[in-house]
This record gives sequence, C-alpha cells and structure tokens, in this order.
Amino acid sequence: MGKNIVTRRLPVSTTVVNLVGEDPNRKGILVYNNGTETVYILGAKGQTSTDGIPLAAGASYEDDTSTGELFIVAASGTQDVRVMTIGD
Repeated sequence: MGKNIVTRRLPVSTTVVNLVGEDPNRKGILVYNNGTETVYILGAKGQTSTDGIPLAAGASYEDDTSTGELFIVAASGTQDVRVMTIGD
C-alpha cells in the first residue's frame, strides 16, 4: 500500500487551534513554521503557550509515533504554518 500524504497551510494566531485530529492511521506529521514568530505545539486544547513545545520561525517538528490530537498557538500575530501528514 502507498502512503497518503497531505500538505496544507495553516494560519495560526494567538487563539489555540487544532493542528491535527486524532487519527489511528497517521504514520507521521511534519510541521514547519514559515512565519516570523514562535508558535507552540500543544497536547490539549486547554493548554497555553507556556505548556507547549516552542517552534521558532524557520524551525520544523516531526512526530512519527503519536496518532493523537495536537493543537497549536502563536506567540503573537498570525503565523504561516505548513503541515504535512502521512497516513495509510
């Protein structure tokens, strides 16, 4: 079977938004901060930037083990984030 690869642009502001939903078929995710300010990856919607993993401008984050829901929030402004998900 081939892999299903989906890429998308995600505008991220100072309001927490869904990065990816729970997906038991997800094999990996790549997140690239194409913006100018830090964004934070969160494990739950009720968290804030102080709980998150910082992703500086120009940095990327890869996860090939988690199939759970992830969230994201920007330190300031609206940031341009690129997301690639890989599934079955």
